[in-house]
Amino acid sequence: MDSSSYTGLPNKLFQGISSVKSTLTTGHILEKSETTHVPKTDAFHHHMARSVLGIQAPLKLKTELQIANKIGRLPCLPSSRLMADVLRGTNEDISFDDILNNPREFGELQVDPHLAMDKRDRLF
Repeated sequence: MDSSSYTGLPNKLFQGISSVKSTLTTGHILEKSETTHVPKTDAFHHHMARSVLGIQAPLKLKTELQIANKIGRLPCLPSSRLMADVLRGTNEDISFDDILNNPREFGELQVDPHLAMDKRDRLF
């Protein structure tokens, strides 16, 4: 299925409303803070673990987080990243992303599973 119509304009039925967000130039004041919050807290926790427990603790945690981020579902199904949340200790927190930033809730993105697998495996 082609993502653009015969007029050259994006096909809104195929791409959905969420594709409009990428064309916006300005965001909310706290958007930058929210996007950098997790990396900053991870760096802080790794620094504290290194100063208290030694070099092996942050290296082990970083390795476990990398493995947890690689685990996922099919490319057409977004993962909940539960294992990474458990390792960070944020699995019981209710944040902005849990309530208002869930594109799966509205089903705006429709992807053919076979094309997604081919793209992930770099077959075309």
